[in-house]
Amino acid sequence: MSRSSLWVRRTIALALMIVAGLVAAAPADARVQWRKNSLPDVTLVTQHGKPVRFFDDLIKDKIFVVNFLYTSCGDICPLATARFSMLQDAIGDAMGKEVFFYSITVDPEIDTPERLKAYADTFGAGPGWLFLTGKPDDIRELRTVLGDGGKGQTDHRNEFLLGNGRTGDFAKNSILADIPTLVFEVRGMDQNWTPPPSAKRTSYSFKLNFAARKGEALFTRMCAGCHTVGSGNKVGPDLAGLAERRERDWLVRFMTDPDKMRRQKDPIALDLVAHFPTVRMPPLGITADTADDLLAYIANREEQAKRQHPLDALSGLTTHTGATLHAEALKGQPAVVFFGYTHCPDVCPTTLQDWSIVLEGLGKDADRLKVLFVSIDTERDTPAALASYLKSFDPRITALTGSAAQIAKATRAFDAFHEKVAGASGYTFDHTTNVYLIGRNGRVAGKADLRTPEADRHRMLSDLLSQR
Repeated sequence: MSRSSLWVRRTIALALMIVAGLVAAAPADARVQWRKNSLPDVTLVTQHGKPVRFFDDLIKDKIFVVNFLYTSCGDICPLATARFSMLQDAIGDAMGKEVFFYSITVDPEIDTPERLKAYADTFGAGPGWLFLTGKPDDIRELRTVLGDGGKGQTDHRNEFLLGNGRTGDFAKNSILADIPTLVFEVRGMDQNWTPPPSAKRTSYSFKLNFAARKGEALFTRMCAGCHTVGSGNKVGPDLAGLAERRERDWLVRFMTDPDKMRRQKDPIALDLVAHFPTVRMPPLGITADTADDLLAYIANREEQAKRQHPLDALSGLTTHTGATLHAEALKGQPAVVFFGYTHCPDVCPTTLQDWSIVLEGLGKDADRLKVLFVSIDTERDTPAALASYLKSFDPRITALTGSAAQIAKATRAFDAFHEKVAGASGYTFDHTTNVYLIGRNGRVAGKADLRTPEADRHRMLSDLLSQR
């Protein structure tokens, strides 16, 4: 039996269980209208304040994923949303083009578009992932029709609905399933999707080395959606250096019962609430033993990270000349890395011009410094477009591009940020303006931007070039 069968894939049968009186043998040419009658075409409002029709705008002719949540949830919702964020990253370029996520609040009176926007931003929702609210009666109807049987806010599940609005196929799955398998299930809803040769369901299970990495299974399912180990804050704080920042007894108590720590007004727990106000760590059923396993895994990850370098995340990107950048070309040489895009109206050309002046001022030393401009605009910034753009700047600057997944990996490695912003005449990006200075050892030696005093930048560059 296929995995889709195990998760109760069904076409017309799903709606037959929901809407009485329909005929199972409906002719194929009647299915589109039949589905529209079966799914309420209510008006919802996105996190951007835009009204949309549930069927006509969101479901019809689309591969979609639907789940229900509410922003003040302290239980499964933040975990599920963090997992959706991971699924979004894994699906990559198909998001917003071939696959669409819809997270619908069950608390529409509290969850305004503005509140949903803040929640969506916390979890890095990108193109194709909408957070939706609407009238309470319409939300209740949607929950009933889509099989989310909970009557109250606390009565919700870790299941989500995935489907193909064009064919009428539906299925349910658990957001706690492993991410690669979920990618296959979601993309597999499209009958025209051809998996890559390596994308076989049997190859999608996690291969966990429990002897070397105690706690990895739990971290992957429960923690990775909200936390990184050494790649910067995400939904919650970066866990790198956790053992140095916190006493072990405190960590175990907080991991096993974070609600109790907050009720007791523990100052560190309240400080975390202040720094990460959108989502609080929920109780996850972690025991003292599994907390020890998680801490051992985090320590193991940190030890591994000491042997890794952020520049490694740039390996495999394509240069403006059409060549592939290999990790070996970045070893043992100081580097400067900047994330931007060619259609940027201000900070990107100014920064590139600024570093062109720096390179000219360095004289022969400029040949010892590799300056890399990584494009976050994977749609427009082709190698040819980047080559044309770089004609205005120092020829020693190398531009890089790649797939959305590759760029997301690169920005995470540098703890950088970028978000696509739609506009009347196209789109722009909000993005990190930092320039990252990387030493010969491959680690970040410092950061600078256009506001950094020239004397400070000169000192950082001098230290960078003098490293042995």
